[in-house]
Formats: sequence, structure tokens, C-alpha cells
Amino acid sequence: MYKNFSERKSVMNILVTLNSGYIGPLSVMLKSIMINEPETEIHLYVAHSSLTEKDFDIINKVIDKTRTTVHPISVDPSLLEHAPVLKRISKETYYRLLVLDIIPEDVDRILYMDPDIVVNKSMKELYNVSFGDAVVAGAGHTTGCVEWYNKKRLDMPENSHYVNAGVLMFNLEEMRKFCTTQDIFDYIEKNLKKLWLSDQDVINGMFGAKTVYFDTRVFNLDEKVFKRERKIDLDWVRENTSIIHYNGSDKPWKSEYKGKLAEFYFHYKALADKDLKNG
Repeated sequence: MYKNFSERKSVMNILVTLNSGYIGPLSVMLKSIMINEPETEIHLYVAHSSLTEKDFDIINKVIDKTRTTVHPISVDPSLLEHAPVLKRISKETYYRLLVLDIIPEDVDRILYMDPDIVVNKSMKELYNVSFGDAVVAGAGHTTGCVEWYNKKRLDMPENSHYVNAGVLMFNLEEMRKFCTTQDIFDYIEKNLKKLWLSDQDVINGMFGAKTVYFDTRVFNLDEKVFKRERKIDLDWVRENTSIIHYNGSDKPWKSEYKGKLAEFYFHYKALADKDLKNG
């Protein structure tokens, strides 16, 4: 299914994992995808343990149902009962690690996206990334000593980079050859004490030698990178950035938000809110 390049140009498989607390931001993200991928058929896989019928009603109000198929995936939370959970990270974030079991075998690649994201331009270039024999494509937000320490802590290859797990392209065809879900569970159990950043550490530790990289500024821009990159400004972001990621604690929907990228979130939120009101 969707094996050749021409098919992938018009079809995207997208995976999200969340609980009800993020259904609002997800509605904004989905609206932004609808606007910036107007000719694309979307297969949206929603992995969850607790979403309600009302939550899925919200999803259905902001998507274009003529070209979007929603695939609800109910996950047994006990599967990851021993996974470490940080203050800002729920067990639902780990569900992307179950991708081999919860996504149909005829899907060869899928784009994972955190719900605290907006899409500002087409994602086709990212979706059609050339994997070779890599399992995952990602981009990082860390540099310097933090980057070095994360790699050393997880025994990553010297020429690898620590990637952020909020935007990931999975090469499912190659991943099925490389590991099983049980291998991932075994890795978590063996390395539990050093998985400080939860499933993000699992992805980097297991797949560090099987990762290709894309431009963070274009496909996973966050506030820290925007502040650090002196050569880009808001005009550059408007013209060049496809995916803006409000990761960490600095969220534009929170009163204490201090970032510079809020205009993109509120632009798409206003459009999503209109759909929800009229739906």
C-alpha cells in the first residue's frame, strides 16, 4: 500500500497519540494540516487509551471528511506500565513505540506528530524523505554539551545526532526487519535507569545508527531553535517553515507563555474554532 513515490505524493499516513487534555491543540494541528495539504488524502491514526466520543466529534469537525479517514486505535495502557513517566509526559507519548503493532502491515511509512504542533506549509518533502536502510528520520533541538551528553548517556554512534521525538518519519518497512515491539520493551527494561527523557531516549538509543536527519528549522522548529538561530526571523518562518512545534512547557495557550511563535498557533486556532462553532 502506497509503495511507490507517485502514490506517496498524494497520500499521507499520520500518527498521533494523546489523551483528552490535548484534544484542543490537536484540533488546531489538524486544521492546519487540512489547509496546507489541500490535495492530500490523509489517513489519521489516533492511538489513545481514554478518548471519548465527544473527543472524536471534535476531530471530525475540523477535518475534511471527503479526503481524511480517521482510524481510532485503543491501546491497553498496561502494556507500558513499567515505562518511566515524567511530569510533562504522559504514558500516551509511549504509544508511538507500539507503531509496529498498531499500524497495519500494508503501511510502509508514517509520520508521527505531537499534538502541540501547527503545520504552516506542505510537509510533502519530509513525508517523501529518502530513508535508504534507516528506520527513522528526525531532527534535534540540542547542541553542544547537552547533545554530547545525551549521545554518551545512550551509547549513540559518534556521527549520530540526538533527535526530538515530536516529529518523526518512521520507515515501517525497514523497521519491521530491524526489530519487534518486544525488542523495544526489552530495551526499556534493560535501560530503565538512564531513560531520562522517556520514549525519546528509547528512539535515540535504539535507532541512533539507523536515523536520517532533516532540517530542524523547516520541519521541527521550536522556540529554543528560533531564539538560537540568529539568521532567521518571523518572516523567514512564514516563508520557509513547514512544522512549528510548541514543545516543552512554553505553550501559547498558557498565560505564562513567553515565546515568539504564537501567531501561527492562534491563526489556525481561529479557523479551527470556527469549524467547531459551525459544526
